[in-house]
Amino acid sequence: MSDNIKTVARAFYESYNEGDLDRSWESYIAPDLINHAMGGAYDGDGWREVDKSMLVAFPDTRVQVLDQVAEDDKVATRMTFTGTQASEFFGIPAAGVTATLSVTAVDRVAGGKIVEHWSDADVAGFLQSLTRVPAS
Repeated sequence: MSDNIKTVARAFYESYNEGDLDRSWESYIAPDLINHAMGGAYDGDGWREVDKSMLVAFPDTRVQVLDQVAEDDKVATRMTFTGTQASEFFGIPAAGVTATLSVTAVDRVAGGKIVEHWSDADVAGFLQSLTRVPAS
């Protein structure tokens, strides 16, 4: 079972590289997802909209899955999101900076879909890196 849930989580996160989050959600996220990330402030649709805004601001975003560990119905995934800022993001104007967001997520998978999600991300460090002037 652990290989199957790892495959679901990896396929979901790597699907960001295709840029179609609506299709990603349809394929990998349960409609009644319980999202604990960001303090539980967003349901599954809210999470998708936040991530869509990131893909608009960083159209060349590449997700790389670095590690996965699975036990029972949960899988932990350590990954990076790297992209060059092309438009405003969270009030920060685009300066052409390439930045990397490091994320660790834990997902509970049932029936081939992610049904529960937790994550920790270095958002503060990511946003701070956007204010650095790129080297010429």
